[in-house]
Amino acid sequence: MAGAGSARLVADNFSIAAPVERVEPFGAGLVNDTFLVNTSAGDYVLQCINRAVFADPGSLMQNVATVSEHLSGRFVPELVQSRTARWTVGDGPDAWRMWRRVRDATPCGELTAARVRSAARLLGRFHLGLGDLSPAKLAETIPHFHDPARRLASLREAIDADPCGRVRDAGPEIDRAIGAEALAAQATEFTAQLTPQIAHNDAQMNNILFRGGEAVCLVDLDTVMPTARFWDVGDLLRSASTRGAEDDPDPRHSAVDPALFRAIVDGYREAIGPALEPGSTEDEALELAGPLITYEQALRFLTDHLRGDVYYRTTRAGQNLDRARSQLALLASMQGSVAS
Repeated sequence: MAGAGSARLVADNFSIAAPVERVEPFGAGLVNDTFLVNTSAGDYVLQCINRAVFADPGSLMQNVATVSEHLSGRFVPELVQSRTARWTVGDGPDAWRMWRRVRDATPCGELTAARVRSAARLLGRFHLGLGDLSPAKLAETIPHFHDPARRLASLREAIDADPCGRVRDAGPEIDRAIGAEALAAQATEFTAQLTPQIAHNDAQMNNILFRGGEAVCLVDLDTVMPTARFWDVGDLLRSASTRGAEDDPDPRHSAVDPALFRAIVDGYREAIGPALEPGSTEDEALELAGPLITYEQALRFLTDHLRGDVYYRTTRAGQNLDRARSQLALLASMQGSVAS
């Protein structure tokens, strides 16, 4: 884990407009280490890329730069180059990147139908803006990132190996996860029928910034790459159609709010407009996107718990198991909502 001292030294290697005044930890991300850099000319966000997750920071940042340039800076933060005109600064084995903090923008706060609809409209405009960018121009930063069948196979491997002796205490969650495997087959079928398009691939509500009640910017573009756009809508549904926390120890709190769910789907449809053909496979996938990615995320949290919390950062014992329980409860709630 990178510290503020290292971040302070690295910050001076970027082309910022004024001397650094202060550097402090920022945000609550589960993968990368993030810092806020204060200067008299404005604030910047500095991040140490997790090399255990992203083996090729150069390709990752070229993806981000390509998308940002294609969008003419709309919907995404302004990147800052290093003093040697690169998108990353190396510090031993670490790779760092920087962007300007989005002016007067903050995370969503309280979820309302109006706010989640605004977030969905922003996502739709983001997809429209990238619709004419060739997927061949972007690298695959994490191969098979959205692939519930692969995630299910990884869970089964973790169950068989049981490296930390945690299988016994996760029996109910394992049973529920394996019992929903039909969703993995459904996701595979959708993906096989859809032509890859450029998507964010981590479009959860925490990665959308607001100015007042309006969604203005998507952040954390590490996984922007060619996949299927329905995954982005699903991640927004997963994270913004419930008021339960992702790691709530009480899964009863993880219930879908139908009004929020419909506001997201309808807001996205409004923005994407004729680019989403009625009755198409993508149209059908959109309605099931929430359950599909919620299931995938439950598999990921549960697998990481069984493996000893090696991917997602934790702050307490059993946190990844709580995350898995929360997602499984949300999945059941979503399936009932979609069916009703």
